[in-house]
Parts: sequence; structure tokens; C-alpha cells
Amino acid sequence: MIAGKSARKLLISGGALLGFVGLLWLLVHRQTVPFDRSVSRVFLGLSSPLYLFFSLLCRTGNVEVEIPLLLYGGIRFYRRAPGNRDAESTDFRFLVLWATALVTGTLLEHFLKGSLPAFAPGRAFRHDPLKGWAVFFPLHVHVHASFPSGHTFRALMIVLLVRRLAPRYLRPFLLWAGGIMLGVVILGWHFATDVLGSTLLVLALSPWILASFPDRRNK
Repeated sequence: MIAGKSARKLLISGGALLGFVGLLWLLVHRQTVPFDRSVSRVFLGLSSPLYLFFSLLCRTGNVEVEIPLLLYGGIRFYRRAPGNRDAESTDFRFLVLWATALVTGTLLEHFLKGSLPAFAPGRAFRHDPLKGWAVFFPLHVHVHASFPSGHTFRALMIVLLVRRLAPRYLRPFLLWAGGIMLGVVILGWHFATDVLGSTLLVLALSPWILASFPDRRNK
């Protein structure tokens, strides 16, 4: 039984990682350009209120918004269920593994964006009505490539966190993450393959992050 679960995790994780590497190879050789441009053209000419909605929604996935909320949520989580040392120890080990994966994936994302050819949506696909807000975050670093999508990676990692610690709230967080994944393409922040790449990366990590620890089904 244990061997079967391990094999399933290896199959899912290995397949996703292979897909990520294959997608990266296609991107480096410019094979994704026709597909990406075709998808981005679908979202040309949408109404201004719709662009504004996704602009506000996607900014909830910014680092400067997520980190304080994650810290606050972590503190509240530990305060609401004190006294169970076994549960606290398990939660702590999960959080360490999750945070390690989050930091590693974020570093990989920034390394790829700094190393890949200058491949990102051009002005024709950019529809962010609040684009000047980039200067609001003093640690904002401009990169010339857009693969993979950091917003997608962080949003899906937060979904994994909620899936493990508070599954009763999973559905709204799935809707939130899905909105961000769609919104970054609609706004012209990313191409579709950027979102797909981050999804594959999280899929490669998720079996090992989730399977080692039982879920909190009663939260």
C-alpha cells in the first residue's frame, strides 16, 4: 500500500516536472509563441470595468499583500487551537516543508526570469489600468522575461496551505487562485504558458507536501 502511494506520488510529480522542463525547452526555442499570442488575442477589447476587476484581483496576489496576510493567518491559526502538541508538531513540520518549497520555487522563478530570453507580452497585450502601482512596492524588481508566473505559483501554493490547514475554506481560495491565473493573462502580465509552467511546478511539489501529513478535515 505504501509502495503504491509512493509510486503514485513519483508518477504525478515526475510527470509534472517533465512537463515543466519540456515546456521550458519549447519556450527557449520559441515554439510557444504562436500558442501564447493566440490565447492573449482572445482577451483583446474587453470592457474597462472587467480589466479593472482583474487588476484589483491580481494585486491580492502580490508579494507585499500575501506575506503580511500569511503571517497574520499563521498566528491566528496557532492561537485558535492550542494544547494539542501532536497536532502542533505536525503542523509545524508541514509549514516548514511548505515554506521551503515556496522559497525554493520563488528563487527558481526569479532565476529563470533573469536568465531566459526576453520573452514577455508586448504592449499590444497589456491592459492593466493600474500599472503605475508597480512603484508602490519598494522591492519591486523588473525582469525582462515572464516565465513562469510568480502570481500563479504563490496562489497555488496558498491553495495547498489552505487544503492542509483549513480545508473548509478551500473552495473560495480555489476561485481566487483561478481568477488570478486567468487575470494575469487578461491583463498582459503573463502568457498562458507562464501560468501553465507554474501550475506544473506546483503539481510536481504538491504530492510530497500534502501526502506526508494528514488533512485537518474538521477545521
